[in-house]
Amino acid sequence: MQIALTLEFLCGLLEEYRILPHEKTELFVAKRGYYESQYRDRFKKDPFVTDLVLFMCREEGVTVEEETLLRLVAGRAGCDYIVPDPLKIDSQLVTSIISLPYGRSHFVLPLYEEDGAVVIAMADPFRMEIVDQLRSAAGRPVVPVVAAPSSIEKILGDLFGFKRSIKAAAKERTRDAYASIEQLTSIVASGQLDDKHIVNAVDYMLRYAVEQGASDIHIEPKRDETVIRFRLDGVMQTIYNFPIQAHAPFLSRLKMLARMDIAEKRRPQDGRIKLLLDEAQEVELRASTVPAVYGEKMVLRILESGHFVRPLEEIGFEEAQLEAWRGGMQKGYGMLLVTGPTGSGKSTTLYSTLKELAKPDVNIVSIEDPIEIVIEEINQIGVNTRAGITFSSALRHILRQDPDIIMVGEIRDKETADNAVQAALTGHLVFSTLHTNDTASTVERLIDLGVEPFLLSSMLNGVLAQRLVRKLCTSCSFDRDMTEEEKIALKLPIESRYRIKGSEGCVKCRYTGYKGRTAIMEYMPVSGKIGRLIANRATTDEIRQNAVLDGMVTLRDAAIRKLADGATSFEEIVRALYFE
Repeated sequence: MQIALTLEFLCGLLEEYRILPHEKTELFVAKRGYYESQYRDRFKKDPFVTDLVLFMCREEGVTVEEETLLRLVAGRAGCDYIVPDPLKIDSQLVTSIISLPYGRSHFVLPLYEEDGAVVIAMADPFRMEIVDQLRSAAGRPVVPVVAAPSSIEKILGDLFGFKRSIKAAAKERTRDAYASIEQLTSIVASGQLDDKHIVNAVDYMLRYAVEQGASDIHIEPKRDETVIRFRLDGVMQTIYNFPIQAHAPFLSRLKMLARMDIAEKRRPQDGRIKLLLDEAQEVELRASTVPAVYGEKMVLRILESGHFVRPLEEIGFEEAQLEAWRGGMQKGYGMLLVTGPTGSGKSTTLYSTLKELAKPDVNIVSIEDPIEIVIEEINQIGVNTRAGITFSSALRHILRQDPDIIMVGEIRDKETADNAVQAALTGHLVFSTLHTNDTASTVERLIDLGVEPFLLSSMLNGVLAQRLVRKLCTSCSFDRDMTEEEKIALKLPIESRYRIKGSEGCVKCRYTGYKGRTAIMEYMPVSGKIGRLIANRATTDEIRQNAVLDGMVTLRDAAIRKLADGATSFEEIVRALYFE
C-alpha cells in the first residue's frame, strides 16, 4: 500500500515517536481549514503539508523542529534527509531535467549526479509518479532524498532566476570585441546598462554571495564562458558558469554600481558598491578590475562589518595573550604592530582593537589603502597618490589633527616608518601592520627600513603575528589518534599518544568539514629585557629565544594548542604554518 504524505500521516508519525499527544492530532484534523486560512493570511501562500503541521505545532505550543519532522519522513520513506547546498548543485543538470514551474509545483530539485544516478531533493518522497517522471526526463536512475520545501523553493528561485537572466542577456548580445590581449585597441560599447536581465543576474549573485558568507567574488572571463567563484572560509569555490557573450554587460552593470569608467577596459580600476539587502543589513563591496587575456577580470571584496569588527575574545587570542595585548593598548603612547601574510586576519584584529578603544573622549585617526570598512567612531583617510596622499604624507598632516590614537594601514618604506616612530615617541599610540613571518623578525625588518634600534626599543609596545585556520565543524567532527607521521611533522614524541579531532563533512558545513575561521597568535611584549636586546642589536634568534623564555607562545605552539583543543585539524595548521 502506497503511503500518502497527509496531515493525518504526519500527525500519526509524531504520535508514534511520542512527540505529539493524541488529543493534538484530533485537534489538528478538526481545525485543518482554520489553520490553513491562518497560514495563508500570514505567509501569503498555500501551505505544504509539512509546513502546515509545523505551523499548527507552533500555534498550539508543541515543540517540533523542522529537521526532526523531515528526518522522520525520510526514515519512513527509506531515504536520506539533507539540507541542499547550493554550491554543490549542478545547475546545468537542474535546468535540463525540470522547468521552474514544475519544480515549484511538485517541490522537487535535481541536485547532482552520483554513481550514474541523479540525486533529487523532494519535499514528498512518496510521490512515485513524480519519481518516474524525473527518471524519464533524466534518462537514468534517480535517488530521492528529503529536503525542506522552503529550501527547495528558494534555491529554485535563485538558480532559475540567475540562469534565466544570463541566458536572456546572452541571446541579445554578440561576443564583445575585447576577446584577447591582442585586441586591446578594439573596444566597443557594451549595450544598455539598465538591461533588466543583467540587473536581475547581478542582484542574484550579490545577494547569494552575502548569504553564503563569501569574502570575495571573482568574475573571470575564459575563452568561451565566464566563471564566477566565491572565496568561502579562505577557499575558492566555483559557483556559476555562463556564456561569454554576457560577460561585458554583466561587468558593465557592476562597474556602473561601483562608479567606474564603463568605457575604460584597458587599465585597472577600483571602486566601491554599497548594498542595502534589507532594512537592517548594509554591505559594502570593494571592486577591482584588471585587463586579462579574454576580457576584464573583476574581484569584489565583501566588506561586512560583522566580518571585520568582532569582540577581541572571539578572534583567537589565548587568555594570557589577550591580557598582554590589552596591556599594550592601554598605554597612552608607543607602537603596536600586527604582522602576517595577506589574508591572515590583520585587518580584523586592528579594526576590532580600534572599535574597543573608540570612546567619545578619544580621537582616533586612520590612514588606509584602501578603506576596507567604514567605522563611524574613527576618522578614516584613504590613500590617494594622485592627490598626493600617501601613508607618509598623511601621517605628517595627521599629527596636526590632535590625535590620541593613529592607525597606519601598512609600513612600507623608510619615510612611513620614520614618521610612525616619531608619532609613537611624541605621545601617540600607533597601530600598524607589516608583512613579516613572526614577531622577532619584525624587529629586523624595521631596522632594515632605517629605524634606529635605540628608538625602536623605547617606543615599541609589542608585536603580534597571526595566521588564519579553518575551524572544524562541530556537527561532524570526531576524536581520533594522531598518526606517527603527524607526530614527526610536529616534532612530538612518537611514543606518546595524542587525541585530536578530524571531520567527515555534513550538510551544515557544505561537506567541507569546516565552518568558520579562527586566528592563531604569537604576541611578543617588548619588556625591559627584550627592549635592551633590541637596543644592543641582538639577532632575531636571540630575541625569539629570550621572548620564549619570558613565556611567549610561538605560532607553532599556538597552532598545536588549537589542534589539541579540537578547534582545527592537523591539515589546517600544516597549511597555515608550512610545517615540513
